[in-house]
Amino acid sequence: MKRSLQAFALAFFVMTSGHALAADAAPGVDWPQFHGPIRNNTTTETGWLKVWSAAGPPVAWRAQVGAGMASFAVVDGRVFTAGNDGENQDTIWCFDLPTGKVLWRHDYPCKSAAHVMPIVPGGPSATPCVGEGRVFTVSREGDVFCLEAATGKVVWQKSLLKDFHGQRPVYGYAGSPLLWQGKLFLDVGGEEGSTVCLNAATGETLWAKGAGEAGYATPVMATLEGAERLVMFKGRELAVLDPQDGKEIASYATTTNDFCNCATPAIGTDGTIFISHTGNDGSTGLRFDGTSLTAAWNVRDLGLLYNSGVPWGKNALMIFNDSKRGVNDLRCLDLTTGKALWESAEVAKGTAIFSDGHLIVLSTAGELQLCQPSDTGIKVLAHAQVLEGKCWVLPVLSRHRLLCRSNAGEVVCLKLGD
Repeated sequence: MKRSLQAFALAFFVMTSGHALAADAAPGVDWPQFHGPIRNNTTTETGWLKVWSAAGPPVAWRAQVGAGMASFAVVDGRVFTAGNDGENQDTIWCFDLPTGKVLWRHDYPCKSAAHVMPIVPGGPSATPCVGEGRVFTVSREGDVFCLEAATGKVVWQKSLLKDFHGQRPVYGYAGSPLLWQGKLFLDVGGEEGSTVCLNAATGETLWAKGAGEAGYATPVMATLEGAERLVMFKGRELAVLDPQDGKEIASYATTTNDFCNCATPAIGTDGTIFISHTGNDGSTGLRFDGTSLTAAWNVRDLGLLYNSGVPWGKNALMIFNDSKRGVNDLRCLDLTTGKALWESAEVAKGTAIFSDGHLIVLSTAGELQLCQPSDTGIKVLAHAQVLEGKCWVLPVLSRHRLLCRSNAGEVVCLKLGD
């Protein structure tokens, strides 16, 4: 392993390996942003309930938050999400995690439908990001809010369209905001600064660089070749930027229908940057040498849409193949070679997170599945129907509570311990 990747690789391995999860991890762990504590769909939370009845884990509370695909952020016993009421109003919600009590809500006008197609749900798709005592959100129409996490009071707000001359993607903005060292990174699109960096405390623009379509993926911060780099899966390319000034260091062109680069890139312990979509390019493993990106491998019939995968072992990723519609296809992909270590048709396709040696999957039809992966395969230990309708939203585990949501906005909070 290269020296420049040692710090990142250590964190990646300790947080994601089925064999090396921290033994002394606290039982209660926050989930402050999309994809979890270190933005890879894993958490060190341990000791939660793994024996379920046929009906599934006990229900702590339910709520209706409105349509959308925003997942949850959980910080200090508070749950944050967003939805749309179908009458052109978005709401940013804050719930009490143990009881489901609404602590505050912030309403604002926003179109209910981002695109007139039955397959595309209305409402916000970006997941709130919480840090420094604030909540950061993005609507499908490009409304950006910074709110006090304690009260919901607006600290500042921006419009990606009006303030940055952004170009709204076909299906509306979906990439979640990324908070890093007091800076907020956003995929804006357009020809006058397609990627934007703001002062998270004030909303002041620190830089706006690049041109081209916005993607639907969430920005990634990773240590590559000894330096912190901002990785953006834009509408037409994968770009590696300097987070300090937005300078583009390298890019790799790849496009699909309607610029649907949706899955967040994953960074392997060997430095491989994994990108995937359901277009002709499928999945690609990229090598970054500090100045350029080159393809190490490509699997054209393997594509990710709204599921971004879960790391496993030393350098693998568990992913659902969305290129195969109507078929269950879960694979454990070796990020060095692009070859499948194992494949399974037993796990219903959905979104997944990893904790305490187990994979928790919420299927696209609302079935919760508890699975145990290994180096040679995966076993389904339990399953239960917990929601109805389409469910494309990433579940969240925090402080022994499992939060699940449907596209229509039904939320169920399940008890996985005291």
